[in-house]
Amino acid sequence: MKSISALYLAQARQFLRDRMALIFVLLLPVGFGVFFGVIFSGSSSFELNIGVANQDRGPAGAAFIEALPGDAFNLTAGTQDELTEQLWKGELHTVLVLPESMSEDLASGRTAQIEVLYDSANPTASGIGLGMVSTLLSEANLSMSGSPRTLEMVPRSVQVVHLRSVDFYLPGMLGVALLWLGVFGTAQPFAAQRETKVYRRLQVTPISKRTILTAEVSWRVTLGVLQAGIFLLVGYLAFQVGVVAWLPFIGTVLLGTLVFVSLGYAIAGIGRSQESTMGIAQLINFPMMMLSGSIISADMLPSFFKSVVQVMPLTYLSDLLRQTMVGAPGTYPMALDFAILGAWLVVLLGLAVWLWRWE
Repeated sequence: MKSISALYLAQARQFLRDRMALIFVLLLPVGFGVFFGVIFSGSSSFELNIGVANQDRGPAGAAFIEALPGDAFNLTAGTQDELTEQLWKGELHTVLVLPESMSEDLASGRTAQIEVLYDSANPTASGIGLGMVSTLLSEANLSMSGSPRTLEMVPRSVQVVHLRSVDFYLPGMLGVALLWLGVFGTAQPFAAQRETKVYRRLQVTPISKRTILTAEVSWRVTLGVLQAGIFLLVGYLAFQVGVVAWLPFIGTVLLGTLVFVSLGYAIAGIGRSQESTMGIAQLINFPMMMLSGSIISADMLPSFFKSVVQVMPLTYLSDLLRQTMVGAPGTYPMALDFAILGAWLVVLLGLAVWLWRWE
């Protein structure tokens, strides 16, 4: 126990002296979390801007504008040239042009053709605008024909937990922080100490491999808990993101830390030098960070990536963190997430012990 404590304190002192390790392991992940939080902490609602150029010389055009539901979108009135210029600038999504003969056409039973201008270079916004305009014209036709309503839409929300964008990104970045603890806070320092013959000197002492691993893993678990604490503090104070299930959350942080620390030792065991170790770490870090659903939702990825997503341990760690921190509906059952992370821990810990090299 005395040897473990001494090695634990030695690891702590070395980590605190290494400014790059402090940046990559503690400060950079929190910085990314705050960055995404600031960007996505506001409302993500889409405001539709529609312009109406009333060229009608009779009462029908004014009555049509009066009947428009102002709470459904932002309405701007003006001439066709003025509104077209705003459409080009991106200030409007669609423009309705009511014809001069609208009142005459409707009075005589003819169809009044309403021109709808849109920007094809902005298909998402213009598509929403065209859909809204189509609905408005259908409502106007139904009202003017005097036909009774046989079907009526009754909207009802079934979302139990109101989730914001920041509730997605902050737990995901905590998962990435634990990944970086493994690839940058474990693999790189281990490879550096091996090259400087630190472990070769330890090999000739009575200290066993198990004692060294116990001390080093214990220190890195402490770092993982510290990372989680910093994320919780920043998340709560800045974005009101807390924890809804403490016991599963603590288990998730401990298990995730052990998985990625074991991954770091396995990477260091494969690499023959600091350079090769960091190269392998980057090959693993970037795809796992981008394809696991931690930063980009897995639903947005091409279908051929889905099988890769389902293999990555960070996928299940981020899913657990969202469930335990913000109460988000899980992509997988919580028990399945824990089971797969546990399986990864067994595999990676076995690889770490098998690939261990003193020099």
